[in-house]
Amino acid sequence: MRSICVINQKGGSGKTTTAVNLGASLAGRGRRVLLLDFDPQHSATQWLSPRDAGRGLFDLLAGPDSATLAGLAEPTEAPNLSLVGSSAWLVGAEKALAAEPGAETILRGKVEGLPPGAFDYMLIDCPPTLGVLTVNALTAVSEVLVPVACHVMGVQGLAQILQTIERVRLRLNPGLRVAGILACRLDRRTVHGVEVEAKLRGRFPETYKTAIRENVRLAECPSMGVSILSYAPSSHGAQDYRALAEEVIGQEGQSTTEDHGTAANE
Repeated sequence: MRSICVINQKGGSGKTTTAVNLGASLAGRGRRVLLLDFDPQHSATQWLSPRDAGRGLFDLLAGPDSATLAGLAEPTEAPNLSLVGSSAWLVGAEKALAAEPGAETILRGKVEGLPPGAFDYMLIDCPPTLGVLTVNALTAVSEVLVPVACHVMGVQGLAQILQTIERVRLRLNPGLRVAGILACRLDRRTVHGVEVEAKLRGRFPETYKTAIRENVRLAECPSMGVSILSYAPSSHGAQDYRALAEEVIGQEGQSTTEDHGTAANE
């Protein structure tokens, strides 16, 4: 199983949009995908879950030991895409875990408890902070995907995120690597958008070839409770996320460079 965190500290970067629509696109290619909503704002849960998720991931982290990822997973409208939902309760998980010995490895233990072969991918929509929840997620996965909005402020915070990933790799998770950086909210009709995209690709060679173009349909589909593939399958947004899924699938089995640690465990 490939396990990937979708992470960015800046709001408006396309983090949740990417987690949901990449998950649906991978599922559409026949991969069994488990999506974890690790953000206390629980936007992915409100997007995909038609019913109350209860306390969701809070129970997994700070509830009874019997709580499991498989037990909390629910189907979504997209075949092959399952969701472990979240709620506002997750805000309290930061406090609950602060004094817990080994708190940063709780999720890793739960992931190891998944039935073998149950999923091909696990995607985690991380909170826009670098607290206990994010460290838990980074400790539990093999790879990180960083969506970056194509404006100058979006690129400026990227170096700090990569430094955080490197610290977690050195201290907690030696196998952690960057799967790729994703240019999001790109408007190639503007000089600024084109320049920022070029700057991103020039400074960070791990940037995906695929870029997610600015598209109003991507902003609309959460209110419909479905992914962009279901809401507007011929839109630029759907085309771009299908292309990203193909690029991510193309990484399966690849070895990585020394700078990015070891390959994901397939």
